[in-house]
Amino acid sequence: MSENIAEILRILQNIIAIGTIVDVDHENARAKVSINDGKPGRWIPVPGSVGQNYRGTNHLRKGTQVLVASPSGDPANGVILQVFYSDGLPSVSSDGAVDMVQWNDGTTVTYNTSNKRLELHSSGDLVVSADGAIGIQCQGDLWLDGAHIHAQEGGI
Repeated sequence: MSENIAEILRILQNIIAIGTIVDVDHENARAKVSINDGKPGRWIPVPGSVGQNYRGTNHLRKGTQVLVASPSGDPANGVILQVFYSDGLPSVSSDGAVDMVQWNDGTTVTYNTSNKRLELHSSGDLVVSADGAIGIQCQGDLWLDGAHIHAQEGGI
């Protein structure tokens, strides 16, 4: 009887758990997760950003804390439900009015709802392209500031 209780407790503990990503397969959108500092299990799917009209890529990193759900308490059937910030991977902004995406090289996209300002910073070249026309319209001043400003046909 105590064996049955131990098995039931093990299953309940495995249904939902917090773990740490220890390996990532970006090509197949899956990760290996260590739960309670244990040996990582099988490759499990990672959550994606998918909507009716778009798909996004948010590759997870080693060391990221995640919430894993395992149907029937079997970690082999686990899926990552949520990703958490941690001391090693903190939030990129502590301002509640600011939404920001930041890449490893320092490139950022920031939107501040309090002053309605959208900022894009590229740590390298920034290329805007379109199959159709590109228009720039504003109600305020339009500023161009650069070491050299060129207007040309062709590309960079």
